[in-house]
Amino acid sequence: MSDYQTISCEAHSIYELAIMRGQSIQVSIDGDMQIIQPKDILTKTGAEYLIFVDENNVQQELRADLIIVNP
Repeated sequence: MSDYQTISCEAHSIYELAIMRGQSIQVSIDGDMQIIQPKDILTKTGAEYLIFVDENNVQQELRADLIIVNP
């Protein structure tokens, strides 16, 4: 059984809007505040993954429930 926790509809909407608009958002990953630019969100193996470009211009893919969207 996976430890994946479904993300909120609000977080999913924030990701989708940022993807469509090409905008960056502030998030927390492992307690570290970062500005990322979401590129896509996809589902695989029963979990949602966010593909994004980080502050160092490196594309990453991370399980969406491990990212906290900051208002």
